[in-house]
Amino acid sequence: MTRFQYFKYIAILLIGCSISFFVFFSINNRYSQRNRAVVENAITKSDLKLTDELNKISLVVESMGFFFENNSQVSQKAFERFTDPFLKQLKGIRAITWSPRIENKEKDAQLFSAIKTIDSSNSLISTEPKDVHFPIKLINPLGPLNEAVGFDLYSDTLRRSAIETTIRTNKMSLTGPIRLVLQDNGVPGILSLKAVIDTTSNEVKGLVTGVYRMDDFIGSTLASELLVLDICVHDISANNQLLFSTIDEASISKDLQNNLIRHQIKAANRNWEIHYVPKPNYFSFPNAFESYAVLIFGLTTTLLLTYLVRKRDVYNERLEARVLLRTAELEESNLMKENLLREIHHRVKNNLQITSSLMNMQKRKLTSKEAITALSDSQARISAIALTHQKIYQDKDSKAVNLRDYLVDLMEYQKKISSSFSYKIDCPEISVDLDRAVPLALIISELVTNAVKHAYPDTLKYNELLIDVTRLHETQVLLTIRDNGQGLPANFDIKKAEGIGFEIIRALCRQIAADLTYESNDYGTQFSLTFENRMTSEPNLYDAS
Repeated sequence: MTRFQYFKYIAILLIGCSISFFVFFSINNRYSQRNRAVVENAITKSDLKLTDELNKISLVVESMGFFFENNSQVSQKAFERFTDPFLKQLKGIRAITWSPRIENKEKDAQLFSAIKTIDSSNSLISTEPKDVHFPIKLINPLGPLNEAVGFDLYSDTLRRSAIETTIRTNKMSLTGPIRLVLQDNGVPGILSLKAVIDTTSNEVKGLVTGVYRMDDFIGSTLASELLVLDICVHDISANNQLLFSTIDEASISKDLQNNLIRHQIKAANRNWEIHYVPKPNYFSFPNAFESYAVLIFGLTTTLLLTYLVRKRDVYNERLEARVLLRTAELEESNLMKENLLREIHHRVKNNLQITSSLMNMQKRKLTSKEAITALSDSQARISAIALTHQKIYQDKDSKAVNLRDYLVDLMEYQKKISSSFSYKIDCPEISVDLDRAVPLALIISELVTNAVKHAYPDTLKYNELLIDVTRLHETQVLLTIRDNGQGLPANFDIKKAEGIGFEIIRALCRQIAADLTYESNDYGTQFSLTFENRMTSEPNLYDAS
């Protein structure tokens, strides 16, 4: 296993695991945010519900106060009929009572004998006559709370304080946490009190009272919120005494303490501080099932992907080894074929040179100038073809001819025949494919030979032949041969020229689909050959003279 592969597998594992854990924590974070939203919503609703319920209690005692202000004598049945709707509307209320004000100056022994108070064990006992009493006269519901009739609300310090507050303010007042007379089960309770003022004498006529046990009051008012929150209610006005709690605050853990939220609400004449503590499942890490499912799936997929990548790499290594072996075999075979092909081109070139040498021997025995000229022209053409084969076998792949090198060698050959001119070549690196190499070589050879033979009658002048090659676009090439000689005859037409050289040029142009044009004047002649070529290279200028 290579170092690259090792790092690749590590990268796949790290990326896969990172994505898996990112999605895992994202899902749980979404649940956490949802839980926080649920807790915040529950706290907001709790504040609103408690405030709304306290407002309803205030409206009820105000209504009862108005009722007793306008009715001097009220029977138990009338009282029950009037207060039954309130018992249904108010959440957690235990009882509604009416307590008239009785002063000690009313010397009624029978009346005072019915007034009760409570002892240290919270049992009802007869009370001693005092200046003022507020005994319960009417109560709803009567059945389970019949024993409470006659209980003096003014006999207890906490109750007396609340009574004096409502008398002084003429508004509803709440007591601090108290022990209820009956059915308290050790749970704190509160009273909502409203003094009834006699409109004629402007004196206190009595008290209307709502009796609440805090667990019933909070439990019914915040039933849905208690599924989300643990709640502790303290009465700040009573030295922060505990009114209600669903947990033991002394045993709250540090995590719970960090998540504890304190709110205060105004409860009539008192201030309550409410401690909201989210249930453990609402502030702890959610551990959502789907997050674990995604995590397991992600890690499994990562391991499987790593395994598949490793398996593919092993397969590729084996395949590469087979490919390398097969490539080596093919390269060896191709090398043998290329060597054979080079040898063939080399032999063809040698055979053409032998043919040229035989023609040269034949020329020496001829006396006819026309025959000698014909053989010389044929020798030039054979040399052009031989030079082409030489360039082919010199090419590393034996698949193309380097046009620049070919032009240089051709012009050097012409210089050996006639040294009365100079040449300059401007050609980029262009390789000509084999299908066009020989025809193109013959066309160029014919055009150059014609220029050397006919363009320069005065050998004493500076005679120059310029060859320019330009790549027009990817596959099209323009080759121009320009001399500074005497120019072509005025009536010259390349299409009608009868010389064998031009016949060869026209035939070869048709063969390679090349376009040949010319321009001529007294200052020289230019032939332009445009042809298609499938093999091109980067430009590189070459000049020679």
